[in-house]
Amino acid sequence: MKRSTAAGALAIGLALWLGLGGPAQAQQTAPQPGRTYRVGFSQIVDHPALNATRQGFIDGLKSAGFIEGKNLVFEYLNAQGDVANARNIAEKFVADKVDLMAPCTTPNVQAAIRVTRGTNVPVAFGCVTNPVESGILTSLDKPTGTNVTGFYGIPPVAKMFDLLLQIRPNAKKLGTIYNGAESNSVTLNGLCKAEAERRGLTWVEVQVASSAEVKTAADSLVGRADTFLMPQDNTVASAFDAVVKTARDNKIPLFSFDSTAVERGAIASYAVNQYQAGVDWAKEVAVPVLLGRDPGTLVPATYHDFDLNLNTTAAAAAGITLPPEVVKQAAKVYKK
Repeated sequence: MKRSTAAGALAIGLALWLGLGGPAQAQQTAPQPGRTYRVGFSQIVDHPALNATRQGFIDGLKSAGFIEGKNLVFEYLNAQGDVANARNIAEKFVADKVDLMAPCTTPNVQAAIRVTRGTNVPVAFGCVTNPVESGILTSLDKPTGTNVTGFYGIPPVAKMFDLLLQIRPNAKKLGTIYNGAESNSVTLNGLCKAEAERRGLTWVEVQVASSAEVKTAADSLVGRADTFLMPQDNTVASAFDAVVKTARDNKIPLFSFDSTAVERGAIASYAVNQYQAGVDWAKEVAVPVLLGRDPGTLVPATYHDFDLNLNTTAAAAAGITLPPEVVKQAAKVYKK
């Protein structure tokens, strides 16, 4: 009886092993030799923060063995601020039979999910603040059970306010600009307004619909706000030089939730490291999917690398001397 049971178990085990393709079906740890992988990457506009994330994503893929020109076709398309274009791009990626769609920014993610619904095209999104509020996910701590997973992050609002007030302790009225059509920006604006009110500060907000409106919006804040705090907003980022000009011309201290904005003229930012976010997005979400994991079984991952960046020239232009203790904590200090 025991011999029969053992033999039967062995036969069943062998059949399962053969049916599953033997050890070849174990979880892949490297790209398949001789195979070329196609990744479709899109973003809503072109600006330094998103571009740094994209480069990080490419480098993250490379570190896992997915290399452009060798075994990877990386197709990048920009929607030029047009949501309709975002959908067209997603449809093109489906037609191109990409192995992975990697949309960056909420409009592109929403378009990708709509276009791929009911298909087996994997979507591993990034560049999203709160995917639940934007309707991308139903839960942050559970797998989707669909063709979608992703990488997201809610900015450290309280810590950014701590930094701003450490550098600018007499700030009373904080002015901001954001695009109300960007759900990420709406979420962040609400969090900032609540934080400002909690600290007894006045929150002055101006909405814009395009980058062409950013300079006028910045000018409208002069006299109404003693400090500028800009969000991680794609529309504002694409016209950030205009905000810097208004701030410099009127000696208004300028802070931002976009780490790349400091190099462009903001005084300080405590925010996600955009490049590293791209690397982590690739390694923690995209690579497992390319190696065969079902995206619907992966819990979405979140940002975990934040940097303090400072700009001494921007501070001096606003009549501010950066506290030495703050400078010591900085990941980067720019002087332009």
